Amino acid sequence: MDKIKSSLQNRIKGVFFDYGGVIENIFPDEASYARGVGIIRGILEGIGVSMTEGALTSAIKKGISAYESWYRSNGYRELPNAEIWKRFVLKKWCGNEEICMAIARIGENLSSIFEYYLYRHRPRRDVVRVVRTLYKNQYTLSVVSNTISRTLIPERLKKFDIDRYFSAVVLSSATGYRKPGTEIFEEALRYTGLKAGQCMYIGDTLSRDVEGSKNAGFYRAVLIPSGLTTVKDKNYRGDAKADNTIESLLQIYDVL
Repeated sequence: MDKIKSSLQNRIKGVFFDYGGVIENIFPDEASYARGVGIIRGILEGIGVSMTEGALTSAIKKGISAYESWYRSNGYRELPNAEIWKRFVLKKWCGNEEICMAIARIGENLSSIFEYYLYRHRPRRDVVRVVRTLYKNQYTLSVVSNTISRTLIPERLKKFDIDRYFSAVVLSSATGYRKPGTEIFEEALRYTGLKAGQCMYIGDTLSRDVEGSKNAGFYRAVLIPSGLTTVKDKNYRGDAKADNTIESLLQIYDVL
């Protein structure tokens, strides 16, 4: 096991992680996105919603973009995923009550598939080693992530056999709030029983992760750039600054 010689051992008790971009790195990938659209199209055909892949791709992009505008204007609230598909992506078909109810029933399945195939992703190098080491050094670990799926991230953590190390997995789809709003961070603190001043947050964006965790009072905000950091922060006009920027998860030991 790695040894952590922490200069902040009496200060930092909790290490909280974003998921996409941190535990798994993520990259734009048109082929992966197209596969996901194809799978969603097949599921929708099973409930009587038929369209070309091109039409579905357009509906998804326009709908998700409209939803993003909605939550930015509504305090970064997160709607239940069934509502996202009904109100924004597939609203054209919700004039039919039976089909609309069917869309609601498969909202979680659609969301999980969409988020899995939206990007190409790969586990961060040394992620299992780092998470296990932090846990064995008695740090409280939590995941705090924006996601419209309730099941995908828990399933991925289980796949990597690291789910048992996390005291809490706090998702916007469950809390009803997204980063950079502070509510989702505050919910994670309630689950763990820690105070914000005892915690460090590791994320891949200034606009969501650094700004949100600093506003929530976290002692330290650490940026680890991902394959989408530049895209996600492209229009960021805030002034949040990371306390540390790292390139490898192993550098967490140095930050501590």
